[in-house]
Amino acid sequence: MIPMSKDVRELIGPWAEQVDNRALLYEKYALPKVWGEPRKIDNAGRWNVLRIVTRGSALLSEDAQRLRSEANGPNVQPEVAEKKRTYARIAESMAKVGKFDTDLVQAWNENAQKFMDDLRKSYPERLVTFEATLQSRLMINMAGGVVENAGICLDRCFGLPFLPGSAVKGIARNQALWEIKRASGQEKKKLLDAALLLFGYAKPDLSRNGAFGWAAGADLGNTVTLTRGTNEFKGLACFLPAYPTTKPKLVVDLVNSHYPNYYKGRHPNASDNEEPRPNYFPAVESGCSFGFAVVLTRWFNGLPLSEEEILGHARKWIENALTKNGAGAKTAAGYGWFQVGRTAPTQAQPAAGMNKATPADAFIDQWRGKLNTKDNFPAALPAMNQLDDDGLKRAFEAVIPEQERRRLRRKNPYWQSFTSGRHAEAGKSILKRLNLQLT
Repeated sequence: MIPMSKDVRELIGPWAEQVDNRALLYEKYALPKVWGEPRKIDNAGRWNVLRIVTRGSALLSEDAQRLRSEANGPNVQPEVAEKKRTYARIAESMAKVGKFDTDLVQAWNENAQKFMDDLRKSYPERLVTFEATLQSRLMINMAGGVVENAGICLDRCFGLPFLPGSAVKGIARNQALWEIKRASGQEKKKLLDAALLLFGYAKPDLSRNGAFGWAAGADLGNTVTLTRGTNEFKGLACFLPAYPTTKPKLVVDLVNSHYPNYYKGRHPNASDNEEPRPNYFPAVESGCSFGFAVVLTRWFNGLPLSEEEILGHARKWIENALTKNGAGAKTAAGYGWFQVGRTAPTQAQPAAGMNKATPADAFIDQWRGKLNTKDNFPAALPAMNQLDDDGLKRAFEAVIPEQERRRLRRKNPYWQSFTSGRHAEAGKSILKRLNLQLT
């Protein structure tokens, strides 16, 4: 079970089912893989992630239903059936999480917008603010938290995602260094002056191998009078956290390691006889807008750049970083990319009780929990193959039982429908698009 003291258990329930704050659930009341059970709970990591996403309670309930169905299947060994029933009870218990308050989310969005308005009134000449909208999923603070390599940055009061000010400053500084590196002449000096004043520096940054030393090269000695000859300087600006200004949606995503032993150095070659090991993590769905703000907290007379110029560079560097390099983790894989301004979602969210907005959602609703045997699975292959790449990935993870995804064996009757039979061509196409190989 989830480890906690007796008095806390009495207050919030043995599975923290009275808690509706995602940050508390994920950082304080996570289910360990080994705790109070005779066997290792392989699904613990996934269930911890499911518990905090927008549809987490429903997904956990479906897991419990599937495990019970498998436990009652034919030719299931008694010890295996008991294990599945035990895990079904765990999934069902974790699904009883407190309902997340949608009014609180709206209040948080309104609070973020009001905060930006108040900043403009308080610092009319020393502030720059703007909004940017996620064009892909966002992963932030992956290495933090109690779940290994599956962290997310959540506000402790509201339990909703945000970008820390340190992250905003980091991507802006990295963008500035690259622009300084590529510039020349007076433009290089101007960018260097702005970056030194805006971000500040320590002595190592000015060395030949330091960040600014690398970016500026021989021009590093030709900087503004205020910074010349000093070993450290506190930046003039404060980069504030970027909070959502529209309703964020948390989803579960995964990275599927196909060659775990090769990556760990246990095998010299990446052979196709290893079992894939999916690793689940939370992400912010695309379409959410965030508000960014930079404020000058101090100033000195005699600087070669005006307050407006300094703030202009800050905004440009943040915007360029968000739109050209992305924010957060796995940007090279397409995560964390933004578009400046608040843009409408590509598809409207369906109202309660109505059909899902995308073909992938409709497919998942039709087939989730039903593709458990080799006989009924082939019927879904043609429709699955018609989905776009993103929808195919989501549908595959949602409708294919996890225990089958872990056993990509060619001789397994479940997977034979991919390579032979009536819909073999659709099956082969799906495997190719997902870069999966049967062994």
